[in-house]
Amino acid sequence: MAEEVVLEKTSEQDSASETAPKKDWKKDGRLIFGAALLAGVVFLLITTLLFESLTGITPKNVIIPQAIQVAEAMRDEENFKFEMTKIDGMIQKANALYLRGEMEQALKIYEQIAVYSESLSNYNLGVAKMNQHDYKDALESFKKAIESGENQTVAAINAAVCSLYLNDKAKFDYYVDLAYVYLPNESRSQLFNYYLSLIYYYKGFYPEALQMLQKIDNEIYADNAKYLSAKIYAKMGLNERALQNLQRQGSYESSLPMGLLYARVGDYAKATAALERSMKIDKERNASIAALNLIDLKVGNYQSMLYRTNSYFGGEENLILDRHKIKVRLKKELLNIQLAQKNFAKDFMASKKEQANLLFYFAPYQVFDAKQAANYINKANVSNYIQKQQNNITLLNASSTLSSVNVKLAKIISNAINNELQSANADFKALLSSYKEHSILHYNLALSYAQLQKFDLAYKHFSSAYHLDPKNYAAGAFAVLAGALSDKDTTRFIAEINENINADLNFNGLIYQSIISFANGDYLAMMPFLDTDTDETPFHLIVKIIIAKNNGLHNQNDTLTAKLKDKMSDDLLANILFFNSKNSNLNIKEYSQNAQLYFKEMRINYTKLASGANVIMDNYILLMRICGLLNQEREKIKQALTVSAGSNEVGLSRVLAYMNIYAGLFEEAYGLYDILINDYKIKDSRIYFLAAVAAVGAGNPNAAIALLELSKLENAGNQEATLALALLYHEVQNYEPALFQYGRLTNKFQSEFFTFELGE
Repeated sequence: MAEEVVLEKTSEQDSASETAPKKDWKKDGRLIFGAALLAGVVFLLITTLLFESLTGITPKNVIIPQAIQVAEAMRDEENFKFEMTKIDGMIQKANALYLRGEMEQALKIYEQIAVYSESLSNYNLGVAKMNQHDYKDALESFKKAIESGENQTVAAINAAVCSLYLNDKAKFDYYVDLAYVYLPNESRSQLFNYYLSLIYYYKGFYPEALQMLQKIDNEIYADNAKYLSAKIYAKMGLNERALQNLQRQGSYESSLPMGLLYARVGDYAKATAALERSMKIDKERNASIAALNLIDLKVGNYQSMLYRTNSYFGGEENLILDRHKIKVRLKKELLNIQLAQKNFAKDFMASKKEQANLLFYFAPYQVFDAKQAANYINKANVSNYIQKQQNNITLLNASSTLSSVNVKLAKIISNAINNELQSANADFKALLSSYKEHSILHYNLALSYAQLQKFDLAYKHFSSAYHLDPKNYAAGAFAVLAGALSDKDTTRFIAEINENINADLNFNGLIYQSIISFANGDYLAMMPFLDTDTDETPFHLIVKIIIAKNNGLHNQNDTLTAKLKDKMSDDLLANILFFNSKNSNLNIKEYSQNAQLYFKEMRINYTKLASGANVIMDNYILLMRICGLLNQEREKIKQALTVSAGSNEVGLSRVLAYMNIYAGLFEEAYGLYDILINDYKIKDSRIYFLAAVAAVGAGNPNAAIALLELSKLENAGNQEATLALALLYHEVQNYEPALFQYGRLTNKFQSEFFTFELGE
């Protein structure tokens, strides 16, 4: 039986809410002494941590009625008064002991009360035992009360509750049915409707239970009815109604259930506030911590989760992590086109990372001799892709060596800009191994890494490039940006660059200062570059586009985007940006229709899509998904694969595997990634990661863990792989490595692919 979270009232409320009003006791002499005190605790269990996807977890819940009405005793009036006076004194004493926490002494007095009224004391002892979580003995006491013919309905309900806690489903069903059998005996009781609602609730007849609760008009029991109604509404998925009922009652501490309900509807801020209140209540602390931990994982507060877990459970983290099992899954919007469209902001530059990918994509490579290099690069408008760099060429001693290296460099750059980025990256590494101390070679290798979204390695080589040549400001600026994307502290680095700029009388690099400001999120500081007259290379244009975008200059943004498209009319990414700027004001249906027409007219270079920078494939597949063209494009890729060979086959297989993930064809995707990894021997962090995505989609978490470990070996800064690995270790209850991986995450990081729900 699923775990239950018991929610009780705070101690300040005990005397006020657990005891039935005295005027009502005197009005109806049938109400018996201490029953109302101990049986008045309402253990309403609003159970499950209920997030966006935490469905299917519906443990049963325990409710003990607030007041007990029994049959009128048949005894001599004088003796009855004497006995009631004596019993009342004993009960007052027992109640006082119980409220002070002196449970054993209280129980002894209740046992003494049995001398006067065996059946009623059996009932009281049962309730007392329940409050001490001694459900086995409590059940025996309730059985005796039922057998004696007193309090049969409510005793049967409480016996069912005990059976529930004892995981005895057969007895639970038996006592619920028995309570229904005895219910006619309570026809004159003001608690009749409440008893019936409990029975309906335990039978799973939720609408019928709600109907009975709505008939309760007695103020004494109104809060009970609202609290139980809240539970029923929650189980029916009517979360707002559940919250309303909790807010309208005032007798019971509801911070914990309200926190869980707010989490269920995705209002994590209110959920956190409520749960932090409930955490201060000792008996609710662990349940609150467990809930807060899962909320932190949902919103990306990884360090808060770790700090809280270590503070309360250091060395015994499993005690809290075991409380709720999790199940890792892929996000729904990966497969749900309607949800994907709803969440699509018609913006391919929404985040710093997306903008940075565009900067790296349009950034030029560096050469020693631009004119010589241009002769070896098979590309029109070669000046769009290369930047002359004259500093520190003396490190290559002879002019013949310089010329030779420049030619080799030009040929590699030609591969990079002509759709062979992976091979260019390998060639850059090989060339650098022969000339390890040259800034330009480090810069070009770093830029290829950045275009492959390996920002840790990009940072390493951009940094080396700058330190080898402090006037290579492009390397310095991009090092700061790559560092920001890989969670590096670049404060000292920025200070060093600024110091060198101030000492450089010939400095002419406002664009690079703008990039540093961009890395720091200081978009206003970028504005001076927007007004500069430049050659309007693609790189200059994309920097200005980003400045206009981040400063709300929409008209300038559109104008600059049009210039970029004119400059690079055959570039797929430039066309995507242009199309989006022209159509972003349309509704999604019109947007999709226009996209279908626009890109049908454009000849897509599938080779560049397959082997170019990752940002091209990412944005194109996103657009095709949103516009409903994914399957159509899959067929084109599959057709292209039939006539491809070599590196192009590898690239097209990468694209098709990626498309298969979004098409929900996880087995096919996993098969293609397996071929890329094992047959083509590709060792790439992104490939390993996407293979892990396919493995999770195909229901193979163990394979996913192995692939994610490989992904992190290739790129330790891969946050996607780190989070996925942490969640999967968490799922299999291997908490030590899970916590280690959580500790390596940057706060607020959100996975594009992975989330979790509560497990069984």
